[in-house]
Amino acid sequence: MIALLKTAERANNSSFINNYVFQRHVFAYKHILVHRLTGLHILELGCGEGYGMEMVSPYAQHYLAVDKKKPAGQVFANNTSFLQCNLPNLSGIADNSFDTVICFQVIEHIKNDGGLLAEIKRVLKPGGKLLLTTPNKLTSLTRNPFHVREYLPKEMCSLVAAHFENYTVEGIQGNQVVMDYYNENKKSVKSFTKYDIFNLQHRLPAFMLRIPYTLLNNLNRLLLLRKIEDVTANIRFDDFYTQQLNDDCLDYFVTATK
Repeated sequence: MIALLKTAERANNSSFINNYVFQRHVFAYKHILVHRLTGLHILELGCGEGYGMEMVSPYAQHYLAVDKKKPAGQVFANNTSFLQCNLPNLSGIADNSFDTVICFQVIEHIKNDGGLLAEIKRVLKPGGKLLLTTPNKLTSLTRNPFHVREYLPKEMCSLVAAHFENYTVEGIQGNQVVMDYYNENKKSVKSFTKYDIFNLQHRLPAFMLRIPYTLLNNLNRLLLLRKIEDVTANIRFDDFYTQQLNDDCLDYFVTATK
């Protein structure tokens, strides 16, 4: 029961029931390593459990992880440090101080999303890059009460364009293995939500939905693991890829330059 009540918003690889979500997150970190991060000052907003730090920090001259709480059990190397703060406030970070800002699966949790992008632009050096991912509202299967909002493709582009002149928004897609899982997940979610005859998932305030959402979400993933264990357990980060933005993508991948 305790495991079922643990939110999957801070993704990790402690259980195969969350493997799809975890590998989807890992893909973004693996993808940015081709951007030649060696020798750069890197800031990650919302570092979560710290697995991104483990992948990216060896390439950095200095890596600063930011979150509302410090990752448990992480050993910080000499070139890494941690700053506790509540986003979007980055007042403890100087202007023009980072070459790259990583913001993966975070902005959907931030009420003042425009304020977050303004702060990111402030702390980036001229020519510095923002690397950001967030879910596509069109392919989300149900309301997530931990998210303040999710974005339509045009909304994502408009938000970034309001702060950065030079940017691209790509779509993160999955191969057939990923889509097999996604489609089974979609059917399974519908088997739960069909009982929501009063549409409470969209009518109730978010705080009232977080515990039942977490319980049902993890129960759903456990049932999927038992039903399609080979698919669930064998999804890897390289089953995801980026391509031109379209309505069917799972996530957006934003690259913006100051």
